[in-house]
Amino acid sequence: MTDRAYDPARIFVRGGGLAEGVEWGFWLAVTVWWVVDLGLGPFELVLMGTVLELSVLLAETPTGVVADLVSRRRSIIIAQVVMGLGFIWAVASTNYWVILPAQAMFGIGWTFRSGADTAWVTDELKGIGEFHDDDIDRLLLRKHRFGIAIGIVALSSTMLIGHLSSVRWAASMMGLLEIAVGFYFMRSMREEHFVPGRHDDRGFFQILRSGLRAISSQRRLRVLVAVLLVLNMGAEVFDRLGFKHFLDNADVDDGSVIVLGALFLALAGAGLLVNLAATRVLAGTYGVARLAVVLLAGAALGGLLASMTNIVVVIAIGYMAQDSMREALWPVVNGWTNRDAPTEVRATVHSLVSQTTAIGELIGGLTLGVLAELTSIRTVLVIASVLFGISALLATRGVVPRSGSRDPER
Repeated sequence: MTDRAYDPARIFVRGGGLAEGVEWGFWLAVTVWWVVDLGLGPFELVLMGTVLELSVLLAETPTGVVADLVSRRRSIIIAQVVMGLGFIWAVASTNYWVILPAQAMFGIGWTFRSGADTAWVTDELKGIGEFHDDDIDRLLLRKHRFGIAIGIVALSSTMLIGHLSSVRWAASMMGLLEIAVGFYFMRSMREEHFVPGRHDDRGFFQILRSGLRAISSQRRLRVLVAVLLVLNMGAEVFDRLGFKHFLDNADVDDGSVIVLGALFLALAGAGLLVNLAATRVLAGTYGVARLAVVLLAGAALGGLLASMTNIVVVIAIGYMAQDSMREALWPVVNGWTNRDAPTEVRATVHSLVSQTTAIGELIGGLTLGVLAELTSIRTVLVIASVLFGISALLATRGVVPRSGSRDPER
């Protein structure tokens, strides 16, 4: 019998949401640190992202396989500690080449959690026998919604600490909180319905081959891989250069942490509204692929609005639209992956799909980063928005006809 006090859904939402919220606060602090305090240029900012995504590319699959082979719980705990240490390292020096490797540390830490958390909660809840795929889809959005709410608190704290003290202290505080979430997982998580691969005499390469076979044999997973590849070729420049475009046109000095913090809070608020709307849509028989098309199209339109003007208010509105749509997309993408991933290699399939994100961001980040130096940030943001639109068109190939079934996209 399962202990009624043990609630995997609650642990997943609270722990995962706390981690997501803390990361909102960290990225506000470190963005101000890079753009304002260190004055990094477009290529230096994109190089930060390149190092991050290269580490994700190299570590994503091995860590995903290890999660299926040994323990998803341990993988999640390791992720929190490693990412927290990476946050602290990222602001430990004013020397660019000293803090650049911190991106690799954060990236490696993230791969330990990527897929493992969703795989863990799916097996635990399905083991109880009370959850279906539609329920998991909505749970992923619920965790994301809680993360945004915590993010609003973390952003406010970062703004206060950054204004009264420094953004370096704020980022370090977020790093300590990220590690603390790892201790929460250590105390609360169990693995009652997961059979590690080593217990079934399945080795590393056997699990990896099974994961690759699952993707190659599932048409909708192949479509998802194409969608993520194109999407993230544009996403990297928005994540690295979008805020610089905003700050350059906002023309602020000492108040940058407040101004950028206000934008982050607006992004969080918009993300919360889009998340609520997405949750209501999935309550019907709309389906994750069809919802992904809508979110990607909205991100494309918002990106074009933000990139084709120098008016700060319009940039902010456009950025809010594209960012909130992309934020709501990730739990939807996780749900899409989760539906076709076999239980025994679920974390591996999540990691292989996520690896496409790293490949896209590496290709797009380097190419568009160089182009930004040669032309302008606005030019590459327009290109990125067009890529969002192309990914929306690709996502339509994953949509299946509606039905009245509980699981409409099977």
